[in-house]
Amino acid sequence: MENLDRIYDGAMAVLGKGFGVESRLWPLYLLLMVVIAAVLFLRRRPGGSFWAWLFPKSVYLHASHIVDIKVFLVSRLLSAAGFFQVVFLGSWVATKIAAVLGGPTETPSSLNPLITGLLLLVVNDFGVYWVHRVHHETRTLWPFHSLHHSAEVMTPITVFRKHPVYDLISSFVRGLFIGTLQGVLLGLVVGEVAFVTVAGLNAGYFLFNMLGANLRHTHIWLSYGPVWERILISPAQHQIHHSLEPRHFNKNYGEVLAIWDWMFGTLYVPKGEEKLEFGLADAEGRRLAQRHDTLTNAMVVPILDSWKQLRRMLPSPARRDRTPGE
Repeated sequence: MENLDRIYDGAMAVLGKGFGVESRLWPLYLLLMVVIAAVLFLRRRPGGSFWAWLFPKSVYLHASHIVDIKVFLVSRLLSAAGFFQVVFLGSWVATKIAAVLGGPTETPSSLNPLITGLLLLVVNDFGVYWVHRVHHETRTLWPFHSLHHSAEVMTPITVFRKHPVYDLISSFVRGLFIGTLQGVLLGLVVGEVAFVTVAGLNAGYFLFNMLGANLRHTHIWLSYGPVWERILISPAQHQIHHSLEPRHFNKNYGEVLAIWDWMFGTLYVPKGEEKLEFGLADAEGRRLAQRHDTLTNAMVVPILDSWKQLRRMLPSPARRDRTPGE
């Protein structure tokens, strides 16, 4: 009986990580995705059944989507086991920085939770931008992110098509960034940050998910328009990030905010709806062979590819054995 309880608790932990309020697959977010899609369907009138347009068999029965589901289950198991722990690292960094700063010199002021949450969201998003960009532009790290881009069709599950090494690095960096800001706030401004972290940061991502974040990894085009797409990354802009087209190569790294792409020269704002194909391609747009076609390959191939790139960077034994001047 005790073993069954453990299995049940473990299953609930996995489901909570996969479908809870912190996940894009929370039922309310999925329901809003359907509502937004219905509005788009009525405006565009593509013909045929709404449900067939929203959930085409060619996408949801595609081999790439089956791999998405398997990687999703693995990532949720690792997450439930605490493999991607941001809270502990962030709290540790915050405590150390607050100690260095000596704490508030006066009676702690009470910052508006939404203001503090906005600051935390901006800092977290800045970290996500650079983790994403560095993985694209570093040969030894790209293999771990290439798994995500190897998706040939996209559904809301595709957001979880990430290698554990990528998630681990991302969690570590976000923990550092958030912990640093928390430490500054704790040491100079407020006496307690935990509540505003939950109320503010989560409120920001709640709004982000409400605005159609699940459409980012679908075939359905949703643009925010040329003005807002310089501030926020729209679902259309993220689909462009996955595109095979050379003009889309290494564009739109941002998750929530487009300001980092705008600031650092990687922003692409579409002038209208574009026809897109997804998957891996080189800088000239030539599609690359699918090498993540099974769960085993999805987990192992990135490690082997990264190791191969790392070995190329290391000096060869013959070169190490040569004495200076030879």
